[in-house]
Amino acid sequence: MAQRAGLGSGRLEAVAILLLLGLFQSGMGADGAEALCGMASQARVTGGGSAAPGQWPWQVSITYDGTHVCGGSLVSEEWVLSAAHCFPREHRKEDYEVKLGADKLDSYSTEAQVRTVAQIISHTSYRQEGSQGDIALLRLSSPITFSRYIRPICLPAANASFPNGLQCTVTGWGHVAPSVSLQAPRPLQQLEVPLISRETCNCLYNINAKPDEPHFIQEDMVCAGHVKGGKDACQGDSGGPLSCPVGGLWYLAGIVSWGDACGAPNRPGVYTLTSSYASWINHHVAKLQPRVVPQIHESQPDSNLCSNHLAFNSAAAQGLLGPILLLPLSLTLGFLGAWHEH
Repeated sequence: MAQRAGLGSGRLEAVAILLLLGLFQSGMGADGAEALCGMASQARVTGGGSAAPGQWPWQVSITYDGTHVCGGSLVSEEWVLSAAHCFPREHRKEDYEVKLGADKLDSYSTEAQVRTVAQIISHTSYRQEGSQGDIALLRLSSPITFSRYIRPICLPAANASFPNGLQCTVTGWGHVAPSVSLQAPRPLQQLEVPLISRETCNCLYNINAKPDEPHFIQEDMVCAGHVKGGKDACQGDSGGPLSCPVGGLWYLAGIVSWGDACGAPNRPGVYTLTSSYASWINHHVAKLQPRVVPQIHESQPDSNLCSNHLAFNSAAAQGLLGPILLLPLSLTLGFLGAWHEH
């Protein structure tokens, strides 16, 4: 930063202190979530595996009747974003709790904080697994205190564009293989996954598709994963974040939503596209202001990922839509052996 003429070193120190105090107050105050959003002390991933404490400070654990059922993302001092399918209508909000700042679910931590849920706002268009609107807002019973281990992630604005191939990270406490739970002490898992365009993802999901179970990636969805399979999302921990780094900050690009099988080839994970619901989020919580995401580079076509198959005709796919039977996903972030749905 260039120095302005006329400010001596003493005045510079005073100004610096005032600026720091202002940033501290704005970041830690009731309306200061945005100042701190998307900042993590060690948010660097190489491959997959267990995360370090404080590496993903917006990750939360949502429990129902004492059992961990879903993940979520802290977006302000009292609001969490998750998936609508995590909150069936027959469940009472009084039976949910949110754990923040946790690293290992089975180990006590002085850094962790727990809140009950004061309000659940599920999107009205959500009907069933695979439908649009798989997003929900949770208001905590009381505001959280930010720390190195508890910070919000940035919300992307409606016009946000994350390019195909961008390496993002999915995190959670899901199964490590189909029907195989994460072993105690259940450390938070992480995995880097590249973004895949909706058109290419539709093409991939049309490969060896079951006629009675059509899959269609809709406009409010985004895909991420490895075409060859092996590392993917799996059953048990939906609602968690797909975090994407842009310009030194992390943005909530997606919410773990659904998929077909675990780690199977040509079946990347499908996420709710958070930017599609920027206005919905702001309508319900006015102070949750989405941020404009800087454009890092133009998105390149990725049809080569499905080049060995006929291009998928989205218009034809629309005609296939009938009852959609899809699996809500959790996060299996280790290596999965070859596994196919039978």
